[in-house]
Amino acid sequence: MGKISSHNPNLAFIKEGWTGNPISTKDSYENLDGTSVRSLRELLQWVRGERPLAKLKKNQKSALSFTPTTNIGDKTIDCMIPIGHAGFVFDVGGVRIVIDPILHNSTFLKRFTQVPFSPSELTGVDYLLLSHNHRDHIDKKTVKLLTALNPTCKILTGLETGKLLRSWNISNEIEEAGWFQRYNTTKDVIIDYLPSKHWSRRWLTDTNINLWGSFMIQFTKLKKTVYFGSDSGYGVHFELIGELYDIDLAILGIGAYEPQWFMHTGHMGPKDALIAFADLKAKTLMPMHYGTFDLSDEPVYYPEKILRELNADQRVTIRWMEIGKRMEV
Repeated sequence: MGKISSHNPNLAFIKEGWTGNPISTKDSYENLDGTSVRSLRELLQWVRGERPLAKLKKNQKSALSFTPTTNIGDKTIDCMIPIGHAGFVFDVGGVRIVIDPILHNSTFLKRFTQVPFSPSELTGVDYLLLSHNHRDHIDKKTVKLLTALNPTCKILTGLETGKLLRSWNISNEIEEAGWFQRYNTTKDVIIDYLPSKHWSRRWLTDTNINLWGSFMIQFTKLKKTVYFGSDSGYGVHFELIGELYDIDLAILGIGAYEPQWFMHTGHMGPKDALIAFADLKAKTLMPMHYGTFDLSDEPVYYPEKILRELNADQRVTIRWMEIGKRMEV
């Protein structure tokens, strides 16, 4: 394995004084403030531990509303369409952006919300954003289908992730970025790759050799700025990002967080998401990363329940995902 890159020399930095990603002495990527990788001992402790929420999982159902998307091939309507878990379609000014789509039923994971349209109808994609290499964000079958349907679609992702995609015989243009770097896109949309507090691995020997991160999307004509937080534990990066942008909508994960002692370094729960939202100084919060797959100890409906309780005074403006619905950006 060759040395990994700290940045893409062909892309601009958007943070003053930033020169590239931190890289460990083991030639792997690092978070800004501590590792998210858990040890085998900790994993076994979780597997063998108690499950206080287990009874609530019996006959569990998603709390998310579902509407089949009509005519998904039409991208002329300015909107965003949640498609489940951390997947979104954005159509603004005739530009279509798709983020972290999972458009098939997993062999290993039951879906609690269905894909709201036929995957073969998702055409007209200009940019496919892939935040990190975990299988609930980069799905091989989905990526191969979308790139075949959209051969001119440009893939935007993190450093060293292109090698994974090329191994699947993906021929689309791929642009990799380090944190605080700006992709080359049309002037109507500005997309930056930013930190998250997480990790990467698809196999046993590839830990943290593909970069993970989040996205900031600025729709210039619409004058809207959307932050996609990807997978992340709570960390110092939220405050750093909040100092750089005036964020209209922050899409933040709230699920796959129990048990918190094990999960908190890589996934936020509702409480941490509210703190991160305050750090970002965003106007509106949209929770994601819950309700579609059962990835941890809490029931799939539980993160929304807890967040509603924490925000009972409605001090935070929250827009809830409506799967399949064309929602205002």
